[in-house]
Amino acid sequence: MIVSAFLDWWWRQMRGLVPRRLRLVRFSSRPVLVALWDGATLTLCVEGPGGRVTLGTLATSAPPDDTLRAACDAVLKARPAPAAIVLRLGAGRIIRRAVSLPAATEADLGGALAFEMDRLTPFAADAVVYRYDIVRRDPELNQIQLVLSVVPRAFIEPALHMLATLGVRPAWVEDTGGAGRIALGAGRAGRWGRGPGVLRGAALAGVLCLPVLAVAALFSHQSAQQARLAARIAALQPALHQAMLLRRTVEDRQAGATVIARARQQWGDPMAVLAATTQVLPDNSFLTDLVLRQGQLIMIGQSPEPTALIQALSTNTLFHDPAFAAPVTRAQGQGASAFSIRVDVGTKGGGP
Repeated sequence: MIVSAFLDWWWRQMRGLVPRRLRLVRFSSRPVLVALWDGATLTLCVEGPGGRVTLGTLATSAPPDDTLRAACDAVLKARPAPAAIVLRLGAGRIIRRAVSLPAATEADLGGALAFEMDRLTPFAADAVVYRYDIVRRDPELNQIQLVLSVVPRAFIEPALHMLATLGVRPAWVEDTGGAGRIALGAGRAGRWGRGPGVLRGAALAGVLCLPVLAVAALFSHQSAQQARLAARIAALQPALHQAMLLRRTVEDRQAGATVIARARQQWGDPMAVLAATTQVLPDNSFLTDLVLRQGQLIMIGQSPEPTALIQALSTNTLFHDPAFAAPVTRAQGQGASAFSIRVDVGTKGGGP
């Protein structure tokens, strides 16, 4: 792993020594095998400096023909630059959303996102392929702002299966236009390692064997440090997951309390309404029904002076727009009248 990383670095350094004009001529001719997937059909084409050439189309219900298989194999075996392989989806197929996480999760953002995936998206972590890009670090809030890009596996699995029948394994999945590239793992493009460019880099590395050994030792030291850090991160994973569960519980409770408080403000607190009604109602009046529903209070009962109740209700800031809901009727044989009063409670006008 260390030697492979060094050779890759060394080849980039050697490539940087080549004049830009010559580098563009040599390295811009590499073609790309693109598999365009719309959910039903798969169109294979080759994109290069000369434009796009369509090789053929596959459908989920029909096996690939030998002509298309031979064309793909020829593109992948081309020398000196075999084609890269990309699975390209239609616009909007890659789901993106902004995510904020505690700064402590930066040591293992992949693990933290996998743990939170079912909360951040409608899918479980093992049901998607994803990538994340850090947008900003906020030291004041101790948070990391990032963009999460997700593709459901169920959508791309049929395309991957059809490509596998051709011996093709894409290395990336991306949006139309090449945006939002998500790695799918090593694909058929692994043959690049046998190209003459890497062989030249290996030869140069062999000539300068002593610097190679020195740099390899540095890589080995860094690898050991990374292993120690990975062990510490793994030891902190249970605490991290527990902290995330507690955070989610606190957020859910805060959200529930906010909803209840907002409803009480808008539609009225039942206990406050009952207390205010008791204070406003005179001793010589009584209620037979008291209904509170969606910010409206219905009072039904008897009183010697129902009109005085309207005036009393108007003086209380909790009640708004009191009015008779039905005509006042005189109770036979009693010195009282039956009334039905409707009054609004809570935030005036029913607004938030």
